[in-house]
Amino acid sequence: MKHYILDGHNIMHKEPEWRSILSSNPVQALNKLILVCQRITAGKNKKCTIYFDGSPPGDIIKGGKNIQVTFSYDRDADALIKSLIARSKNPRNLVIISDDSEIQRTARAYSCGIQSVQKFLTEITSNRDTDESDKPPVNDISIEEWLRLFNKKK
Repeated sequence: MKHYILDGHNIMHKEPEWRSILSSNPVQALNKLILVCQRITAGKNKKCTIYFDGSPPGDIIKGGKNIQVTFSYDRDADALIKSLIARSKNPRNLVIISDDSEIQRTARAYSCGIQSVQKFLTEITSNRDTDESDKPPVNDISIEEWLRLFNKKK
């Protein structure tokens, strides 16, 4: 199972919309990133762990089945990420999403996958666009056909 490790604040400061929201409404900004991770892991063999510096700014969304949200409180989130990498039993399954050079250096030393924040942002934007367009439109005929098929008596 691929395990994506996200450097939360590093990502948020690179995306202009999130950076703007982060300063005025940190709960909303963090929730947006958590929702992105829910979309990434939904129905897939993937896991996301998001690390944020400090403590929760308020009532944030619970991660979900394959999502863990971790706050560093009085520690440094970067140190927590590097510690997770070092303790991992399967570091090759980790994909580290951060532009922090020390985190990337640690990830390389343990043969983890590394993805730049810009590439991550590009992928989630393109996935959001294709996710909706790949779905066939639902119409009354489709619904009626499904109801007919599943209500049919044998």
